[in-house]
Amino acid sequence: MQWNDLRYVLAVVRTGSALRAADSLGVNQATVLRRLDAIEAAMGMQLFERRQSGLRPTEAGRLAADTAERMELEAKAFENELAARRRALAGTVRLTTSEGLADRLVAPGMRAFHALYPRVLVELITANERLDIARGEADVALRAGSGPQPFGVVARRLPDIDWTVYCSRSYAAERGVPESREAIREHDIVGLDGDMAQLRAWHWLAALAPDAVVRFRSNSLVNLVSNLKAGLGVSVLPTLTGDAEPELVRCFAPPLELRAELWLIVREEIRALPHVRALTDFLASYVREIMSSTAQAS
Repeated sequence: MQWNDLRYVLAVVRTGSALRAADSLGVNQATVLRRLDAIEAAMGMQLFERRQSGLRPTEAGRLAADTAERMELEAKAFENELAARRRALAGTVRLTTSEGLADRLVAPGMRAFHALYPRVLVELITANERLDIARGEADVALRAGSGPQPFGVVARRLPDIDWTVYCSRSYAAERGVPESREAIREHDIVGLDGDMAQLRAWHWLAALAPDAVVRFRSNSLVNLVSNLKAGLGVSVLPTLTGDAEPELVRCFAPPLELRAELWLIVREEIRALPHVRALTDFLASYVREIMSSTAQAS
């Protein structure tokens, strides 16, 4: 019998009724009764006597409940041991990423990470240029873009990032929304500069509207968002950034050719260190969760 089955038996023994057991488990009464019937059928014996006053455990039912209690205690002891080991982890990890990824995928998760690992210090280095992880300029990188990874690092692929064109609601009210690629040519552009100008999404936009008026250029994603919100024109943003801004609207669905790979990269010689592994495992799980919820919302 699986633990998931035993917890239903234990809840009924403790509460004396399917209704109260359902409340304690966060399910409905019908689910509890259905699971009990299935468990008894699988075991080939009766675990509870059905009475007007409730459910009374048989000898087999009490034996199952005793087993479940021991499993519950062992599980709690295991959880406590893991928590103690997490709290004992200590060290510093230097994490580098772009300001956009730091804002949307790193900063929101740090409170939860430090609740698990209070003695692990994360030093965040935000930079649009790529630091050399193999040479030790940082320990871990959260990085968008494709291409072969250099010798001396280990890379873990995370869900891809979609990009599309955005403008502000105020701009849309005044100039309309460019609802197709061709329509972009008739609109003002907020451009990218510096390392940001090397992004594939910007090259794509510039090629679509080579003669469009460029109202502003910025080498900062945060500043690009500010200028879009100010109504200066249209530009490209990752959907996890643009969709989080209520003042901005998507102009059209994300083009597949703008989809960017996302990688979590760690220096090979330190990847097995417990405090480094704690951060990389946490980030991988957290980023997948955020990207999944973003995809469902869109």
